[in-house]
Amino acid sequence: MLVQTQFVSSIQHSVILTRPTLWFSIKSQKGSETSSDDPASTKTGVGFGSGGGAKSRRKQKGQRERASIIRRTPLEKPSFASEQQVGKAKEESINESAFLLAWLGFGLVILVEGIALAASGFLPEEWDQIFVKYLYPSFTPTVFLFVAGAVAYGVFKYLQNEKITEQK
Repeated sequence: MLVQTQFVSSIQHSVILTRPTLWFSIKSQKGSETSSDDPASTKTGVGFGSGGGAKSRRKQKGQRERASIIRRTPLEKPSFASEQQVGKAKEESINESAFLLAWLGFGLVILVEGIALAASGFLPEEWDQIFVKYLYPSFTPTVFLFVAGAVAYGVFKYLQNEKITEQK
């Protein structure tokens, strides 16, 4: 039995089926442009990634080379910060660093209070009564104040970032 299929690429596939074996043969309808006997057809350096052969092929197909890229100056000149703006930014940075340092200290106070309340059962009876009388009632509002301040700082920084992106 002989089955033939012809594709657009002009390669004819012939499949000859015999009893238990399968045999494929591929034949090209186009003639070979270069013969393997020609010594000029074996070029050194032509192959994967070589630049010489690809350029000549492009020119043969009628494609032109890519134009050089011309870099132009931007239409809008960048605005530089004035000395007054730099001073204001430096002052804001110092104030923000002081606030964050104070908030870190506040967090450490909450940590110490929590450890003291947790350990109050193992301390002498007099110390336990002092912790229950003064420290216990103020612990929960202190934690709420810390969390509310952290959320407010996060919202403030988010809005500050939005304001900067709108200006650009």
